[in-house]
Amino acid sequence: MRVAGAFVFALVAHLAAAQIADVDWWKTTTFYQVYPRSFKDTTADGIGDLKGILQKLDHFVDIGIGGVWLSPVFKSPMKDFGYDVSDFRDIDPIFGTMADFENLAKGCKERGLKLVLDFVPNHSSDEHVWFNKSIYKEEPYTDYYTWLDPKGLNESGSPIPPNNWLSVFGGSAWEYNEVREQFYLHQFVAGQPDLNYRNPAVVEEMNDILRFWMDKGADGFRLDAIPHLLEDQSFPDEPLSNDPEFTSDQWGYLSHIYTTDLPELYDVIYGFRDVVDQKQAELGRQMVMMVEAYTSLENTMKYYGSGDRKGAHFPFNFEFVTNVKNETTAAELKQIIDRWQNSLPDGAWSNWVIGNHDRTRVASRFGRDFGLAAVIMGQLLPGSAITYNGEEINMEDTWISWKDTVDPQGCQAGPEYYQKFSRDPVRTPFQWDNSTYAGFTIPDSSKPWLPVNENYKELNLAEQKEMANSPYHIYKKLTALRKERAAVQRGSLTTKTVGDNIFAFTRQVDTEGEKAVLVVVNVDDAEVTADVTSTVPSLRAGEQLTYHVGTLESPYDADEMIAPSSVKVPARGALVFLYTNSATSIAATSLLLLVSTFLALFN
Repeated sequence: MRVAGAFVFALVAHLAAAQIADVDWWKTTTFYQVYPRSFKDTTADGIGDLKGILQKLDHFVDIGIGGVWLSPVFKSPMKDFGYDVSDFRDIDPIFGTMADFENLAKGCKERGLKLVLDFVPNHSSDEHVWFNKSIYKEEPYTDYYTWLDPKGLNESGSPIPPNNWLSVFGGSAWEYNEVREQFYLHQFVAGQPDLNYRNPAVVEEMNDILRFWMDKGADGFRLDAIPHLLEDQSFPDEPLSNDPEFTSDQWGYLSHIYTTDLPELYDVIYGFRDVVDQKQAELGRQMVMMVEAYTSLENTMKYYGSGDRKGAHFPFNFEFVTNVKNETTAAELKQIIDRWQNSLPDGAWSNWVIGNHDRTRVASRFGRDFGLAAVIMGQLLPGSAITYNGEEINMEDTWISWKDTVDPQGCQAGPEYYQKFSRDPVRTPFQWDNSTYAGFTIPDSSKPWLPVNENYKELNLAEQKEMANSPYHIYKKLTALRKERAAVQRGSLTTKTVGDNIFAFTRQVDTEGEKAVLVVVNVDDAEVTADVTSTVPSLRAGEQLTYHVGTLESPYDADEMIAPSSVKVPARGALVFLYTNSATSIAATSLLLLVSTFLALFN
């Protein structure tokens, strides 16, 4: 019987392991967005580079990252800091060389890390060879971009733009070219002419670029600014939004019904996925394709695919970025999360984005405490987790003066409005330690391209490593849970509210030996003592919760046993508990009985 018992245990353990092993790497991992200019400078020019990322690869391993995603490092005049690409197949000298990229890809592979690149398909730089040839109508480049004749001439004899379309960065979306004597479309800065996806040759060019970087070692892509890929070809004026927050030259002044979210764009995305899947089969390694789209929930879900056409592995879930506010109630938080989960197509994989290089840092948006609570939720809700560099130490926005502002979106807004639009505050150098420039570069180097936050003396990675309780240690415990617990990787989700201020959710699987996970979040500005018994109906009778990790003001110690009837949740904080699911025990017991009966037949 001792042998039979060992066999049964091994069988159950094997079945559980097999289930986890079948999950693709991108589903269970945490993706870490590196903003290269601000990560680590090794050349003393004040700008981060590829060698700096290579130098810090062990940091990703240390904090439990699986996928390293780089914001653009392609050749660029840097009018939009890399999102204006002048050569999609080369590395900008600011960041290094192609050899540096290949060394980085090799270093990632050696550490079991996946390397994901930003792909910027909507536009190129106006310094790209394609655009220069298009200006002179050199085939096949004549129609690589969107060109239109002037609407007429104004009183001073200057050409009038074809319509009222506005750039995301402000001002007209049309720029006149004296040589071609036509306007070209640019939905972002004038140095970023929109590519023409009505032209099959453009589509195939971009497909080839995807293939090029996968051959170079990339394990996938994040597709940038996708809703802007196609425009209405009748080029009508867009209607007013009637939003009083915006002036007539700001993007929000119009409703963008002719320049974003056109139905045809999804086929372009499905085509990109076909290319990724074909190359995946050729190279024999799993790829991933993620999509950035600030759009409606209904439109977001279309990016997953349609019928037998596959789309993105997942479009970014920006619910925490766009819809969760400081005043969000527990009931509203539950509604936001449930709405996303319930909108997912059958078989679709979820994800949670807490912050990025375009939006206020989570610690500044929500405050330090609830910022950490958001990170906890983002790591433990179903799906892939996305981390923006610095979130693992709870970095905050840096105030940037008008004089030091370099972001084109801020510069174009002018000194009166720049703070509303500038993305510089979220892009400042990573705070490695308390040395000069926070360890981002050497002390006698050039001044960093953006100022280092003045709080770096106290808020930095090295300091947090030495502390017993810090955002760094909390983050590591969360990513470890993702790696170690099937409940987090593939467990079911149940959400509940307790009273007015407590939101809670559980993750669980019916696997012997697997603990279920309970996350309790307090949205109130005061500590709440809550009875969370109703959130864990499957908890074994009389059993307590085991505290695992929580925000900085947690009153509990690791592995402390807590009665579910009286849980103290700190103000704007979150707590994570493990517990034994009685349903799991029943299922496991049934399996053991079945196997025991099978073995008895042969005794």
